[in-house]
Amino acid sequence: MAEKMKITPGQIGVYVALMTLYFIAPTHSAINAVSADVMATYGVDANAVAYLVSITNLLEIPAAFVIGLIAGRKLSYRICALLSSALIFIGGLPTFFGASLSFEMLMVTRCILGLGLGCVMPIVLAVISLLFQKESTRATMMSVANIVFSIGMIATTSIAGFLGAISWNLCWGIYLFALVPFILSIFLVNPKNIPQPPETTKSGEKVKLRLPAVGWFFLILFLCAIIMSQSLFNLGGATIAAVVDNPAVIGTIFSCFSIGAMITAVVFPIGYRFLRANILPILWIVGLIGYACWYAAHVTGNVALFYVAIILAGFGTNAFTIAVPMILSTLVAPAVVAAVMGFSYVFQNGGGFIASPIDQAISMIGGPDPIMSSVWIFNIILGIIVLICLFFVAKKSNKISDEQKAEEEKEGTAIAA
Repeated sequence: MAEKMKITPGQIGVYVALMTLYFIAPTHSAINAVSADVMATYGVDANAVAYLVSITNLLEIPAAFVIGLIAGRKLSYRICALLSSALIFIGGLPTFFGASLSFEMLMVTRCILGLGLGCVMPIVLAVISLLFQKESTRATMMSVANIVFSIGMIATTSIAGFLGAISWNLCWGIYLFALVPFILSIFLVNPKNIPQPPETTKSGEKVKLRLPAVGWFFLILFLCAIIMSQSLFNLGGATIAAVVDNPAVIGTIFSCFSIGAMITAVVFPIGYRFLRANILPILWIVGLIGYACWYAAHVTGNVALFYVAIILAGFGTNAFTIAVPMILSTLVAPAVVAAVMGFSYVFQNGGGFIASPIDQAISMIGGPDPIMSSVWIFNIILGIIVLICLFFVAKKSNKISDEQKAEEEKEGTAIAA
């Protein structure tokens, strides 16, 4: 994308409005705090309650894919933001109705919520890519967005827990916050403040939805990295609980993942300014060290090492969450960046879904083991393979990005002439 662009107050207003939407994006699992109360209220088992969470997560995938294809092309980003906010707000209606809703209707509201949450990331990241066309600035603003996302995860989960302690249905109240981005989107997300990229090439042909092969390779590596991190997180509770028998301490250890993630968000734009796509494999090395230390902490019974391991794991894993959308945005034409952001979210959530069955398959092959050492070994090897591939793909990505930028500057010069 072109490097020159002046940011207007109106565009900053768009960014602020979308950040309030991004704040509530990581909330699909917040109702876990009242699982026992829901079971008691409706007389259902733990599996049924688990579906309340998983169905939301599942529906985020098709929602992200579809909104990516139509946002900015078939529907304006303002309409998309309003639609997403409205769906999330509807997902919070059980706050008012509580047990008067049947369990089936409760599930319906969770489905609607999933559709709303799935729309958020492609919309936000696509608009950031259009607003901040200078790469270094875009990397910074994506990192700021990631910090907002992480703070939202911590804050909304805590608030949901406090509300749930009063009454289980009040836990759903966090989704009513969607009224804030809805109102702000009406007034601030003015289509005039979002740059409209040309939908045709210099020759007059319609811009095609096409991602270079290196972009698909990045998505596959992203998928593998998420499989690895989610897989080891699935085992993480058991490994820590085998050493620490205090739930409060275990919860504190896990919260360090968000600390590591926020540190990444601070470091990434600085590193990207000098290394561009090459920053990702470097940050991923830190994550691999973290996951290796996690296993070592269990083996040695070193509680302090758990804290270090989780911070490093969060640091490395979040590098993918920030870097992949950022890098993909440099590989495609601005007109199709929303679709690519949707692809990124699909691969991210897809990796989380297939991690568990992969765990089960490997553990069946590796034999009985309370901490499934075979799964840890497999995933660490997978992470190393991802690292090796990243060095090659990052180099190729930088080259394609430079060619894309040169072509756009050439077209811009021709149009001006």
